[in-house]
Amino acid sequence: MTPDALRVPVVHTGATWRAALTLSLYRSAIAFGLVATLSAGGGQGLFSPDFPGLFRAICLAYLALAACLAGAALVRRPPLAIHVFVQILVDVVLIVLASYAGNGASGGIAMLLLAPLAAAGILLPARLSGLLTALAALGMIGQEIMRHWQLADAHTDFVQSGILGALYFATAFMAYGLARRIRVSDASAASHASQARDLAELNRHIIDRMQTGAIVIDADDRIQILNHAALELLDHDDGVAPPAALAELPPALGEALAAWRRRRILPDMIEVAGRRLQPQFAALGNDQAPTLIFLDDARRASEQAQQMKLMALGRLTASIAHEIRNPLGAISHAEQLLAESSAFGTDDSRLLAMIHRHCQRIDRIISDVLGLARRAAQRPRTLELSAWVAEAVADYRETQDDPPRFIQTGDWPAGHLRFDPGQLRQVLFNLWDNSNRHARGTIAPGIELHAHLDANRNLVLDIIDDGPGIAPELLDRIAEPFFTTAADGTGLGLHIARELCEANGARLIPMNHAQGACFRILLPRMTAEGPSP
Repeated sequence: MTPDALRVPVVHTGATWRAALTLSLYRSAIAFGLVATLSAGGGQGLFSPDFPGLFRAICLAYLALAACLAGAALVRRPPLAIHVFVQILVDVVLIVLASYAGNGASGGIAMLLLAPLAAAGILLPARLSGLLTALAALGMIGQEIMRHWQLADAHTDFVQSGILGALYFATAFMAYGLARRIRVSDASAASHASQARDLAELNRHIIDRMQTGAIVIDADDRIQILNHAALELLDHDDGVAPPAALAELPPALGEALAAWRRRRILPDMIEVAGRRLQPQFAALGNDQAPTLIFLDDARRASEQAQQMKLMALGRLTASIAHEIRNPLGAISHAEQLLAESSAFGTDDSRLLAMIHRHCQRIDRIISDVLGLARRAAQRPRTLELSAWVAEAVADYRETQDDPPRFIQTGDWPAGHLRFDPGQLRQVLFNLWDNSNRHARGTIAPGIELHAHLDANRNLVLDIIDDGPGIAPELLDRIAEPFFTTAADGTGLGLHIARELCEANGARLIPMNHAQGACFRILLPRMTAEGPSP
């Protein structure tokens, strides 16, 4: 027996109650058989007992107790451990007495104890089953001693009594060991089943949270698994029950699956509800095994590829910008030295001014590129937006010779939000610079700052200028890196502003307004907490 088997506790369940009832029926059958033998052999019975009257009384008592114990097993009273112990104790006592009143250890009646003692090893803890086995073994030896003392001419066999006692112990402990192994196997199977259920539940959650659509179709085209992403990609209505068969999915997917099953080649893209999808199929076994289908949004995959290309381009651009900065510094320094020389005339000074202006522009581009590639980690703080924006406006005015006109409109709700103040200042200054550059006419432009809460208590901040607005065909491109409509622009200001907003959980959306261009910032949800120290 293994150490694990010894540590498994005895668990009494409904199955052991059924075993107790089976044991009761076995006892009733044995008791009835013993009583039936009393009518054979001219009243002496088949066993020709040495004490006929006592033997008859013991058999009748055994039958009555067997009936009572069977009834108790049917109603499951008293508790199982006590009930089984009493059952087998009755077997031990009455069979030992029947063996004494009959023909002793050599009469064969004592063999009837093997089944109850085996049941004790299966149904009872080791100590109780060992106790009953010891009582049976001692009882057999004791009854032989009593027969030898009371019946001088009776045949007694102490050797056979000892052999029976050893057989009792062997039977009980073998049954106990087998029961332990069965319990270990049951516990291991239950543990593995529980782990399998947990793993299946975990896999279900993982599959359901995947952004890639996942569908499992069996050989009969029934749907076994269908995650949320697949329902969304297939434009399934949330108010309708999920489809249960392949026929309920868009026909294009069924046709692609049928073509793949025939030729085992990767199918072309399919179009579902105006969305291009790339299906991928994999067999999970032989031809009759389920088929796994992955669905990817071709537009999303293209965006991810574009994002990766932009990241690689950003790293390359930052490296190039860093290498350009050193010779640019030398050029700028040489320009300054030449500007201090008295040997240059007016035309030369104009050329030097042109060199200086373009050096500053290149340096600004390099600073923007390096700032985009090496953006510092966010350090968000709790800000009261209305007061904080008023301070930012005052700071911005001080940096401009002819600052734009600012006006705050909207309800500017009371509350606080979490944002990195330095990065929020950079976002607003970039947007205000953009408005100041593109909306300026003969006079300084006007910039309206409008704030309100949406239905989800997210703060909406609109920066609206009174310029010509944004051409509709440029709305989707205006925040792309290095895209600019100004001759002296770098094309990075709006892109950096959008990246900083996303890094702080906000969104920057360019749009047109009735009076000009509008840049909407969807800020995180407002809170009631006070500002950070």
